[in-house]
Amino acid sequence: MKVRYTLIAVAALLTPAMAAETMSAESFAQLPALSAKRVTGSLTVGYDSNYVGRGLVISHSVAEGDSSELVALKMNYDLGHKQKQWSVDSMIAYRMVSSGHTMYGPAPYAKINAVASAVGMPLTVAPRNVENEFAVMTALKYSGKYGHVSVGHEFVHGGLLGAFAKHFRNQSASCVNEVFLETVYEPAKWVELGNTVRLSFQGVQGWWFEPYVTFKAPIVGTPENIKVAGLATFAMSATANYFDPGHSANMNGAQAFWIKLSTPYFVTKHFVLTPSVSFNWLGAGAQKAAKTSSLRNATALFGMEDSTLVPYRNFAVVAGLNCSYVF
Repeated sequence: MKVRYTLIAVAALLTPAMAAETMSAESFAQLPALSAKRVTGSLTVGYDSNYVGRGLVISHSVAEGDSSELVALKMNYDLGHKQKQWSVDSMIAYRMVSSGHTMYGPAPYAKINAVASAVGMPLTVAPRNVENEFAVMTALKYSGKYGHVSVGHEFVHGGLLGAFAKHFRNQSASCVNEVFLETVYEPAKWVELGNTVRLSFQGVQGWWFEPYVTFKAPIVGTPENIKVAGLATFAMSATANYFDPGHSANMNGAQAFWIKLSTPYFVTKHFVLTPSVSFNWLGAGAQKAAKTSSLRNATALFGMEDSTLVPYRNFAVVAGLNCSYVF
């Protein structure tokens, strides 16, 4: 039995149409018919103890809160050319911060503005919003004996990527469009090596890279009939030509490193409960954002430096729980 577990990712269902004006009735009849029997997927609700984006754990100051909630629908449609070889994968997801969306919160801004006004240097430092995240992804996937390759498109509104677009690229909306190539190689049942390369072409322009390796094994049950599985993922994220050196945002290069442990529990054939814990570290590229944090530097300017007013945590432990209905 192949290990199934919830991906807190983003995507949406799009059904491809196959037609051509020159297609004969005979060739059209040979095409695989659309069938609901080829549709599989999952509906997931999830909780994380921190708001995480591309491995970066957002600080309490940024989000006015810590935890985040997720709802995601994942769909897969087998195109039927050869069973489970070509398919269309789709997901749609919505994620929110438990309390507040204002970057660094309104209180520090009010304090800085008040102090600046008192010393005759009036400022109007406005908060930057980190909006709830809505994301849609659709991909064409080819599956083989030792893994799969997917190519697709991803749209993200809000969240960390949306903040980059709106506040550092001066976009009117916090939206990002990306195309991606995902390759996954499974040389054995117990190991999976993968990498996702994303090219952002609207909102922000540049590259994201997310390589990983996952080790998996049955904890309860057998490889053919797993009741509880154990997964350990080692991953990182990095960018190239994504951040402008003139911004007080991240520097290109390594953004985050993390180790994630999860134990999917197959309660029934259709219900999966997945607790997890991850250990996240900042990469050198993201550490620049703490050094150039405009709000931290503003507090230092008036002799009241607050070192907590940075966008990310240098190290964080993130606990999570996902509940999935698989169909």
